[in-house]
Amino acid sequence: MNKFRRFYLNHLKRKMFNKIILLYSAIMMILFLIAAVMAYEFQVQRIIREETDANLKTAHVLSIYLNRQYENIQNTVQQIYGDAALSDDLVYFLNNRYESYLSHRLNLFSRPGEQRIRSFSSLLKSYLEQNPGATGVTIYSYPLDFYMQIRPESQQLKYETGSKSEWENWFERRKVYAWDTIHQYGRFWDTVDPAASRMRYSYSRELQDPWTLDKMGMMMVEFDAGQISAWLNSRAPEVHGRILVMSSQGTVIYDSQTTDSYFGQTYPYQAKLGNTGKWIQLDEMSKVNVLSVGNAELSVVGIVSKSSIHASTVSLRNSLIIVTLLFIAASFIITSTIMRKYSKKIQRIIRSMSRIGEGDLTIRIQMPGEDELQQISQRVNDMCERLELYIDKMYTSEIRQKHAELVALQSQIHPHFLYNTLESIRMKAYSSGAKDVGQMIYSLSVMFRSMVKKDTIVTIQEEIELCSIYLDLFRIRYEGRLKVDIEMDDEIGGCRIIKLLIQPIVENYIVHGFRSLESDNVISLHAVKDLERDRIVITVVDNGKGIPAGRLEEITRMLASPSQPAGGAQASIGLINVHERIRMNYGDDFGIAVCSEEGKGTAIRIEIPLLREGFM
Repeated sequence: MNKFRRFYLNHLKRKMFNKIILLYSAIMMILFLIAAVMAYEFQVQRIIREETDANLKTAHVLSIYLNRQYENIQNTVQQIYGDAALSDDLVYFLNNRYESYLSHRLNLFSRPGEQRIRSFSSLLKSYLEQNPGATGVTIYSYPLDFYMQIRPESQQLKYETGSKSEWENWFERRKVYAWDTIHQYGRFWDTVDPAASRMRYSYSRELQDPWTLDKMGMMMVEFDAGQISAWLNSRAPEVHGRILVMSSQGTVIYDSQTTDSYFGQTYPYQAKLGNTGKWIQLDEMSKVNVLSVGNAELSVVGIVSKSSIHASTVSLRNSLIIVTLLFIAASFIITSTIMRKYSKKIQRIIRSMSRIGEGDLTIRIQMPGEDELQQISQRVNDMCERLELYIDKMYTSEIRQKHAELVALQSQIHPHFLYNTLESIRMKAYSSGAKDVGQMIYSLSVMFRSMVKKDTIVTIQEEIELCSIYLDLFRIRYEGRLKVDIEMDDEIGGCRIIKLLIQPIVENYIVHGFRSLESDNVISLHAVKDLERDRIVITVVDNGKGIPAGRLEEITRMLASPSQPAGGAQASIGLINVHERIRMNYGDDFGIAVCSEEGKGTAIRIEIPLLREGFM
């Protein structure tokens, strides 16, 4: 703490330019940080917008692919139902054993004029060849419980020997939800395809007799999910975010993320996917885009996570931090360099003014440039020249004149001679029985001793004693026609006051307010301490002649502006002089106030600061 305090005193409190540098650097640091944060937030929003748009574009590309798959399946089925030969061939296949179906095909082929009989299986193989994403088609017969699996390179027929209720439950589910993943319900492929562990999904459609509309079986088309990734790579080489394809029941049939994949599972956050455009809590805070794939009952969900955005902004954040620090450092260095230049000028002015304060008025400040510091230097130089001229022409000659007058006065009147003479007269009066004359001579001697002292600062007690002696002279002279009341707080007796500050006020009453023919003349002198304002209040109150209203108004105006001439009245001159001495020595907050009414008396209030011995 002490080290910090010393550092503060030496480098901040007493160094204006250091405080300016510190304040300016703090302001620039705050501004740069605000600018960096705003730029960062703007770039983050831009990246979020770009990532979201890119993710939406990828989802759109995938929805086109899935919609095309669905349309190709529907077109193939429509071809079967639209061609009587193909539909008859499929109906016969589903309602008869395979041996009977082959015999039926041979009979048709052997008819005269029949060169080529089209079959549904050949159409399905053609479909598989034209659609690389489709890996197989399975036709299941409800009446005879068998199924045929058609692949581009093979064709197999199998009879189902399992539980019929299990099959029926499976078929009922596929009637409701056409899309599903193979690894959940893959009994058609488990024993046929050794690659059954691959990510695959399927679409199921129930088959009907076009004539009777009886439900005869089900067609299931198998797709390789890997083809979706290949399609996306060919159309959108860089996949932004995560892409999911979900069926209507929420089963994920494609997930672009290979780790922690939801493939084959019901997506747990399906209910939250309606809040597009907002940050929602999935596995983490994310934004989603949801596209429906035509009438296929599929949805493509694009997910942009906050972590991916954060990963994209790491380099941006680091760059902004480095650039901001460089700007702050550059600003601090440039500011310090400029401020150091001006600080040297200020130090030069301070050193020169210190020498001027020590009395060397020959110093001149050489300051280049035309700025404010150069103007200050020029004003200081002009001031030194005027001071030298003033001292040479005025102050020195005045000192010499005062010294000559003092020597002349001392040569005319020797104080000790006057004291001794007054003391001899006093003793002569006592010996002759004139004690009152002796008392007056003693009081006059004490007053003279006090007034010729060289001290200009005395205690309040000494000043009030001088006033008391002065009033005693007049009280003896007028033989009881003057009553004096003097009170003083004991604790302020040792406080300091300018010499002869109260006596002129008392003398002003004797000269202008005392009624020599009246016997009820009273003057009160009170000195008290004002604890609230930390000052001394001295009041002089008399019951003399008072001051006329017009003259009182003039005196009040002159006290408010003591620089104005006093108009020649001796009373106002004395009051103005006392008032000016108080303000010159103690400041404009102190002075005297006059309150008077003609024929009733005058009250004068003097306020001075509370100064203990040693302050002046």
